[in-house]
Amino acid sequence: MASLIRSDLEFILQQILVAEAHAAGADPVSLVPNTFAPLGLRTVDGTFNNLMPGQTDFGAADETFPRLVDPVYRDDADGDTFDMNGPGPGGLIDNTDYGTAGSVADADPRLISNLVVDMTSNNPAAVQAFVDAGLGVFVEGVLHYANDDGTAGDIVPTGTLLQIPNVTPDEGLSAPFNSWFTFFGQFFDHGLDLVNKGGNETIFIPLQPDDPHYVEGGTANFMVLTRATPTGLDHTNQTTPFVDQNQTYTSHPSHQVFLREYVLDGSGRPVATGSLLDGADNGLATWGEVKAQARNLLGIELDNLDVLDLPLLAVDPYGKFLPDPVTGFPQIVLRADQVGGPLDPDGNGLASGTPDAPISASAGVRTGHAFLNDIAHNAAPAAGSVADGDDI
Repeated sequence: MASLIRSDLEFILQQILVAEAHAAGADPVSLVPNTFAPLGLRTVDGTFNNLMPGQTDFGAADETFPRLVDPVYRDDADGDTFDMNGPGPGGLIDNTDYGTAGSVADADPRLISNLVVDMTSNNPAAVQAFVDAGLGVFVEGVLHYANDDGTAGDIVPTGTLLQIPNVTPDEGLSAPFNSWFTFFGQFFDHGLDLVNKGGNETIFIPLQPDDPHYVEGGTANFMVLTRATPTGLDHTNQTTPFVDQNQTYTSHPSHQVFLREYVLDGSGRPVATGSLLDGADNGLATWGEVKAQARNLLGIELDNLDVLDLPLLAVDPYGKFLPDPVTGFPQIVLRADQVGGPLDPDGNGLASGTPDAPISASAGVRTGHAFLNDIAHNAAPAAGSVADGDDI
């Protein structure tokens, strides 16, 4: 048993040594016996997962989605419109063509969503499932509850919530799904793809009068989505498309720096413990706890707007920050209008702070990656928002 453990540890050490040599500047192809050998650690953003010539960005983050066919954007031309100004002049959105830049009016996404999730007798699909389960019958086109003997009972009123059995497609041999399936599906999906959004106007989704959220005479009978950011005719994937837990470990090395846990060593410099930052309740760290560690241990002052687009750091491909040679603290890559100290390999200025004199993250180049995605609209920070009562 001891020899097996020693062998496993030696193998792990070999992978770490490969990654360290790559981080130090070595060509990863030179570090493995051949380009098919599964050796070394995967970089945070997924580059060099494929070592074949011309394929080193395959599966990496911030690359356009690969296409098997030419893109064709739909124009349903069904007459959907949205008036942003109500009774005021102008503001009418009547574009229904996704192939053009700018805002789009399209009621279909909400209609489709309602058809999928609506379990009332208003939904023909729900009614059919209700009848197929033997719970309802039609008499001259009118839906009735089914009696135990299959005959028609009382009429099912319009808008009634139908009790449809939760039976799996294999005739119920497997356990039925529950809400955990939905949560995991959302989580798992964002480990495969997350499209860039913004800079391409808005999709306005007018609600229909029979929509559950429609308010007669109301001024908010619509939904709003930000259109994906085009890269020519394509779109960029912010994450690595591997099943690699990048929802947890991130797809950008600068992002991972902030999620690692640190302590100060004997000389007062931050060193990673090897763990992710935990929250005070032993769960996931909150945004407030990420900001607190950044300021108190890394010397970086984050504000709430940084949650939407985090700063670029001097960092190796594996998420280890490159310390300031004098202070030992992480270095921010400065915007062109900022004056800093040493330059990074791309000629950008670098600067670091300390817990006593933190550097503002607002001085840094942006990564295009957010700390949090899918934030509730009433929780998303924006210019002019009033800060909460804490002192972080």
